[in-house]
Amino acid sequence: MLFKNPSKCLQNISSLNYDEACIDIINQRNTEITVFGQYDQCHKCNFQNLTTVKANQTKSLLISTRSPLTLYLDENGVDSCRNTKLFYEHYHYGWNISSTCSEIYITEPADNAYLPILMAFVVLFSFGTLWYMVKCIYKNSGRLRRLLAWSSEFEEDLTGSYPLIVERSPSIKKHPHRIKSVDVFRGLCIMLMIFINYGGGRYWFFQHAAWNGLTIADLVFPWFLWIMGVSLVVSLQKKLHRAVPRQTLVVQLIRRSLILIFLGIVINSSKHILSIAELRLPGVLQRIGVAYFVVGILEIAFTKRVDLETVNFVSDLAQAWPQWLFVSLLVTIHTCITFVLDVPGCGKGYLGPGGLEDMKRHFNCTGGAAGYIDREFFGEHMYKHPACQKVYENTVYFDPEGILGTLTSILTVYLGVQAGRTLNTYQNVKAKTVRWIIWGLSLCLLGGSLCSFQRDAGPIPLNKQLWSLSFSFLTGGLAFLILAFLFLVVDIYRKWGGRPFFYPGMNAIFLYVGHEIFLNTFPFGWIPTVDTHGAYLFMNLWGTFLWVAISIYLYKHDLFFTI
Repeated sequence: MLFKNPSKCLQNISSLNYDEACIDIINQRNTEITVFGQYDQCHKCNFQNLTTVKANQTKSLLISTRSPLTLYLDENGVDSCRNTKLFYEHYHYGWNISSTCSEIYITEPADNAYLPILMAFVVLFSFGTLWYMVKCIYKNSGRLRRLLAWSSEFEEDLTGSYPLIVERSPSIKKHPHRIKSVDVFRGLCIMLMIFINYGGGRYWFFQHAAWNGLTIADLVFPWFLWIMGVSLVVSLQKKLHRAVPRQTLVVQLIRRSLILIFLGIVINSSKHILSIAELRLPGVLQRIGVAYFVVGILEIAFTKRVDLETVNFVSDLAQAWPQWLFVSLLVTIHTCITFVLDVPGCGKGYLGPGGLEDMKRHFNCTGGAAGYIDREFFGEHMYKHPACQKVYENTVYFDPEGILGTLTSILTVYLGVQAGRTLNTYQNVKAKTVRWIIWGLSLCLLGGSLCSFQRDAGPIPLNKQLWSLSFSFLTGGLAFLILAFLFLVVDIYRKWGGRPFFYPGMNAIFLYVGHEIFLNTFPFGWIPTVDTHGAYLFMNLWGTFLWVAISIYLYKHDLFFTI
């Protein structure tokens, strides 16, 4: 993260790329000084020697604006004049080093880096408002036409003229029995997933956290898995009511799981031209396929048809005790392996990114037990450039969709199954939503407690790369709360039709595979002429818009791709 090209700072601000700023170190002393620094994002990392400034001279540093930066002077082995600051993109700063310690100040400001997001929001809001107005005018014009038609008919009665009137056949409503809020939630996830995978305008909060912590990008995948659990149990209950044989359901489950895993490997092969010996085997669709298979087998084996006449306060939990027992066993296995396995050269219970973290004491221990198991099992068939590499400079491979994290991702899916079972079991709207809210708040509190409500603290830090237990609880809890909100707004009170998220939600797998295959290909993406957030944001929003348009076209033409 520490930039090594200060020559940009000698030019004007326009030469800087996104997430870059400059600081001039002005040495007003008669002795040489050494400046050390480190970013807050790099947990327990050694401070690095950034530059040496001779007496009465000035040097410029090119720095990152993604995380607060701490700078200090080294004077005979003692640090002094320590400054911690979150710098703003494209700003130029100054730092006077004299006999006293001065604060870092702004010498040349720049435009706010978040202006493109504000402009995009205004444009999208204006477009949505205009679209709503057009629809209202269209509906009212239909009533006006009917009123005029009635007046014309009245006149025809008086004059004795009877024109031939041909009425339009009523339109057929697609999937009238679906839970629309689930499709809206799924559509929101797939739209965010496409936007983030296309780059998210190169904003840090639209990219995955370097290691511990949570960004918007880290929420999408667990929510998608959670919704898959909801859909699975709702669909299964309908099939059981139609008396579909369980053997048939198992065959369908195996077929779908294998297709998902196969598609995931195909997508991995399309991203890089590699030899078969280097082909990455884990991946997003592979994890979805494995989790879908495990949870699906559990539900097919133990789920019974819901008897609405014998429902009580804990029916949704009581009828699933074998499934919960098995999932709890998987979580216990995950926790024991994570904290008990003695990893060679790393010890027990290490959960860090390796590299620079913890003063380089665990340089080759990225991911602890999870990373060790994957490297032993997959070898070269892994993701070779994890998100933590840019910050912690680790060199060993680590795959965020590895084996050990799949166990806790199964928990995420099963939390979604629990939400779907509540939906099936209780007919009263209040009974559904109150339980979802209780589940949501409880899981959020539990997840927050495990990480002590901090980024790098607690017995189990919040970590998407490891899919830690706190991560499963927190993301699952948020999903419960979002579904409760959407269910009331979309399905019950009907204050919002769920557009445009509803359309992508009806063809989510097709859109995911399609956007991955056409990643960085025109017209979905290109190389911008300038490296700015505005240029990337426009390109990424345009690519997302095209896939939404495709989903609307497919919906209007009754084309739904399922596995």
